[in-house]
Amino acid sequence: MTRYTRKQKGLTLIELMIAMAIGLLLLGGTVSMFISNKRVYREQESMGRLQENARFALGEVMHDIRMAGYTGCSDNASKTSNHVNGATGTNILDFSNPIEGSESANNWKPSNSTDVVGSMVAGTDGVTIRYMEDTGLEVTAPWMTNQSAALHIATNNGLVPGEIVAVADCDSSDIFQISNSDPNSSGTIAHNTGTGTPGNASKPLQKRYLDSANIVRYIARRYFIGTGAYGGPSLFRSVYSQDKDDSDGDGNTTEVIQHNEELIEGVENMQVLYGEDTAGADKIADTYVTADNVTNWSNVVSVRIALLFRTIKPNNQIDPDTATHSMLGGSAAGGATIGPMNDYYRRRVVTATIQIRNRST
Repeated sequence: MTRYTRKQKGLTLIELMIAMAIGLLLLGGTVSMFISNKRVYREQESMGRLQENARFALGEVMHDIRMAGYTGCSDNASKTSNHVNGATGTNILDFSNPIEGSESANNWKPSNSTDVVGSMVAGTDGVTIRYMEDTGLEVTAPWMTNQSAALHIATNNGLVPGEIVAVADCDSSDIFQISNSDPNSSGTIAHNTGTGTPGNASKPLQKRYLDSANIVRYIARRYFIGTGAYGGPSLFRSVYSQDKDDSDGDGNTTEVIQHNEELIEGVENMQVLYGEDTAGADKIADTYVTADNVTNWSNVVSVRIALLFRTIKPNNQIDPDTATHSMLGGSAAGGATIGPMNDYYRRRVVTATIQIRNRST
């Protein structure tokens, strides 16, 4: 018997071309879906980061503005004596102006200080806040024998040499720099002259502080828009703190100096209006004006602030930003009108009105 085996003759050219075309269609669909998903992911990631930056930045600024002028239970900034060298007039440590403003990167009002103005982005506003922050530390025995004597508190208090603090009770407060080398373990706070940076201009306090007094930290911060390390706009905060990393390069890591902290990337603009009580000391803002138009800074009871955020990197796969971003009612109302920018960044404006607690009760 003879067997016949059927031989495989292969595919025709037409069949091969059809198979290739179907494969290309499937591959194209897969690639298109991958690119689309990647674009959506990048968009969601950048917008999520923008929103998180907005929450953090606004929270930091709002907290400090609420606290402006707080001096402890006395609530009377006029009874505060500042012993720190240079803490008068235009210095950031000057407590006579608990709140200040810079309009369009010009000198700070009302002090006319030029501090950090050269680092500000043109056309953006800045705000300075000063207050005292509770530490929970109480003055204890042995009590001061005279106004120049050291203060005593509990040990393991967390205070460091050179820190700028204040002693306060319900009548008055004194700001000074800690001059002794070990306040944490000794439980002693000295306020001598001739020690530290910037150091104390005078040693005697206003009075002897006894069992009703507390130790509080002195906070002084200037918020402004500058150019960040990544090359774009950022929210900065200028503060006085210990130079632990020797940022000024003098080899001394125990001094207390002023330096600028880059808080949040992608903050493109800040606009600030000040709520002034002009109608009779009812502690309610009657008008909101720019820093240049405040008539009496002691009557500023609230602040209205707007921050313009943008994504950190441009996204060329989206439509260009052709929108006009209005901040605090636009230029005519004392704010700003930004755009259209015609670039590939996403932008959002966040706005808040903050009551200054120390001046509204």
